[in-house]
Amino acid sequence: MEYKNDTYSRFNSVRPILAGGLVVCVALAGCTKTPSGKSFIPAMQPRADNSRVEVVTAVQKDVDHTTSQPATVHPFFQADIISKVSGYIEDVFVDIGDTVKSGDPLCQLSVPEMGKQLDQIHAKQQRLLAEQKRAEAAVTVAVARIRSSEAEAEEAASNIQQVEARLVANKAELKRVVGLVERKAVTIANLDEAQASNDVSEAAKISAEAALRSAQAKKEIAVAEREAAEAEVATAQARHAESIKEGEELDAMLQYTTLRAPFDGVVTSRSVDPGDFVTGISQAHGLLRRPLFHVDQQSRLRVRVAIPERDASEVDAGDPVVLRLDAFPKAPIDAVVTRAAQRLDPSTRTMLAEIEVDNTGGRLLPGMFGCATIIATTSKDAIVLPASALRTDAEGNPYVFLLDEEDRIVKTHIVVGADDGHEIEVVTGLAGTERVVDAFVGSIEEGQVVEVVRSE
Repeated sequence: MEYKNDTYSRFNSVRPILAGGLVVCVALAGCTKTPSGKSFIPAMQPRADNSRVEVVTAVQKDVDHTTSQPATVHPFFQADIISKVSGYIEDVFVDIGDTVKSGDPLCQLSVPEMGKQLDQIHAKQQRLLAEQKRAEAAVTVAVARIRSSEAEAEEAASNIQQVEARLVANKAELKRVVGLVERKAVTIANLDEAQASNDVSEAAKISAEAALRSAQAKKEIAVAEREAAEAEVATAQARHAESIKEGEELDAMLQYTTLRAPFDGVVTSRSVDPGDFVTGISQAHGLLRRPLFHVDQQSRLRVRVAIPERDASEVDAGDPVVLRLDAFPKAPIDAVVTRAAQRLDPSTRTMLAEIEVDNTGGRLLPGMFGCATIIATTSKDAIVLPASALRTDAEGNPYVFLLDEEDRIVKTHIVVGADDGHEIEVVTGLAGTERVVDAFVGSIEEGQVVEVVRSE
């Protein structure tokens, strides 16, 4: 309460002074007149208070256009080991983390029925081989018959020649005897004897010709038998060859009872134990089955990066890359883009790029995650400003404030290229010699005269 009384007393003491000052002001105002005789009250004059700004000048230098995207480490090769045949796991030779060479056995399957099938095929091969030999023997017999018939035909042809010669002589003798009989130089008995000799020669010729035809027929039969025997040989050979192929196929299937490493790598998973029954691919009927082993090749790795559509056209094989993995934040890896898919994934609208990294020391592991910064292109002698000089309007369009010769603000829209958060590349809108407003205190507007406090 004392505080209120004291305040009230002070106010009462000051009140006469305020009232007196008010009276004086009114009196002064009433005494001042304009040349026209009207009273004049001076207006409040604006105080010079120009905004202070810092000015920078664009520089020209080479600017890297980069894209920084998530990156994932993958094995260079990876394989799911699935059994091709069905059987029981007899033995397992490796476990997770084991290093294997190409061709090293991973596990052994027991499939005794395949061994029995192989024995049957071998027995079948022996039978077919015997059939082939029998057919070959038939060919030999047919060839011998052909030769025999050919000999008979030659003999028959020779007999025909002899008979024909004898027949010619007998005909001549018969003709001579007929002439003698007509002259009654010989008796009828001599004529009968000559006629009989001629008839015998003609009959012998007919017999010899029949023997020749018989020999030729035998040859034709023997040739047919040889052709049939040769066909049997060919059939037996084909069946034997087919049986050999069946045996080779079964031998190949038996090779699948030993699952082997497809390449040098590391076993990263194992899902079988001795005694487990596994189903082969042919008996799986398209069902999804868990792999028995998984092998990764880790001496060299693939780092995969999904490049967004806006940057995909600029990323090519050979572009420099800096990899920063979360596991080794202080050890960036310098590399290059090894390959790019050159097409966008329709589902993500990104392009796959791969970066090969040497990992002979085994420091990196598949599945590691990080960031890949790819230098896609480089702009030569680009116009560069500090990022703090960039401003955007309500529609998001970028612009900068420039100063004319009278330090008056000029608003200029620009097109921004690369932007790393510290500097920006001005693609169009500036010549590079302008004075650009950087930092300032307060607010400025286009056309406003400002005070430059520092230039850079």
